[in-house]
Amino acid sequence: MSGAKRPKFSIGDIVVNTLYGTVGTITNIQQIDDAFLYEINHSRSLFMEHALVLLSEFTGDLWITQEIEVELPFFLGEIVRVHDYGDDLFKVIGVRTEIYRYQEEGWEEIVYELKRLIDGWEIEVNMEDVVPLADDEESSVIILQDIVLSAPIKAYVLLSPSEETTPSQSIDELLDMYNDYKYLYEWFGDEQYKQMMETVVKRLRIVANYHNKN
Repeated sequence: MSGAKRPKFSIGDIVVNTLYGTVGTITNIQQIDDAFLYEINHSRSLFMEHALVLLSEFTGDLWITQEIEVELPFFLGEIVRVHDYGDDLFKVIGVRTEIYRYQEEGWEEIVYELKRLIDGWEIEVNMEDVVPLADDEESSVIILQDIVLSAPIKAYVLLSPSEETTPSQSIDELLDMYNDYKYLYEWFGDEQYKQMMETVVKRLRIVANYHNKN
């Protein structure tokens, strides 16, 4: 009678996961019926024996993985300024991380996608060029209130009739603002965002009444 089947690998073995071409350490072994399953790097994912090869015996290509921690100081929907654009106000509509790796050096760059409030013009800028509106939460809210009340007026006054601006565009911009603050309120639960929503609704009524009279 043959002895019990033993696992091919042991905890602590460094293996190559041939499914992904990555290297890791076996941190747990489980047996189901006659099959052994292996956990790698405490990932809680289990792999079959035939998917693993000892690193010392592996002759194929490897993917070298690296964890990168990136801090994003500005969130989607936030209102900001940009260096060299004066007092123009922009809304953050997207963000991406560009990763550069060379033989002797490497770095990451964070690029923000922004939309100018006054005309919807979109630009991309590096994180270093984005300027927060205020350094503290209280003053940020005050400034945001001013933005909600003034931005649609600026757009209506500064754009001439020859430019393709319609009353519905001002209302659409306000609706976008309302939806942005609604998302932030649902996400963070901060009552100040709810106040912003109420302010936008008041402004919507004013704009709608103005257009109805004209």
